Amino acid sequence: MILLSKKHKLPYVATGKEPRSAKLFLLAGTFFATSCASLQSLWKPEDLFVKSLQLPAWVLDSSIKLRVFNDTPNTANPEDALPEDDIAFYSGNARVLMAASPAAMKDIYKMAGCLDGTELVTIRGNKITENQEDIWYGICRSGASDMVVFKVFDMGNESLYRLYEEELLPSWEEARKIMQTNPEKAMRLANRLVEHEPAHPGARRLLGSLYLKSGYCLGAVRNYRIYLRIMPHTPEKGKIDALLNKSCKDGLVPKKKEQKEFSEELPHLGE
Repeated sequence: MILLSKKHKLPYVATGKEPRSAKLFLLAGTFFATSCASLQSLWKPEDLFVKSLQLPAWVLDSSIKLRVFNDTPNTANPEDALPEDDIAFYSGNARVLMAASPAAMKDIYKMAGCLDGTELVTIRGNKITENQEDIWYGICRSGASDMVVFKVFDMGNESLYRLYEEELLPSWEEARKIMQTNPEKAMRLANRLVEHEPAHPGARRLLGSLYLKSGYCLGAVRNYRIYLRIMPHTPEKGKIDALLNKSCKDGLVPKKKEQKEFSEELPHLGE
């Protein structure tokens, strides 16, 4: 195990540019991955552990495709187009989340809390594996031990680490402050964040709320789906489920076939 410093800086070692595992393209209705297939086949939602989380059934679904996008260097999740199962799923008794920056991993873990639903008291260490994974270990308010497995995008990319701390984090703070007074800008800022840190629970919750308010069900369901996977015991779970069943019931089950490329502008919320 590698212990964290006081500032929680993680001792990453650059491994060189790795093939993009996040790029997906739509060709004649068939999806291809450039360096690895979707993680969906690795996760079995009928698993007893997943059942014990008591998540609404729609949370365990995953969209095949939201958009067609071009290759964007140094972006884990261009146009927020990855299937939900590539962003957040469960393996064993742990959450597996996609991330890029060590500072973002720390923030995500603190926001998400422990998988038993209690607050994360402290992060006690991390371990980097040979499979582009960074496993974080924590102690919960309940006294239990907890861990999160982060699947790291482009491990060792210092520019991505700086991007989060210097640009994305300040933008996220601004989005939180203006979500009521300027929701359209808040959505743009949050969307940029999830393109680089797709498992950020705060941004997912903000986007889910604003999209639901605007009547954009596809975006609301997607973002709340990811949010509830990351925080399955949030006190908001029942409220979110009820709101989506009331306002977005037809959009809770992902469409398996798309007749045309999907690419929509952000909804206009009006005055």
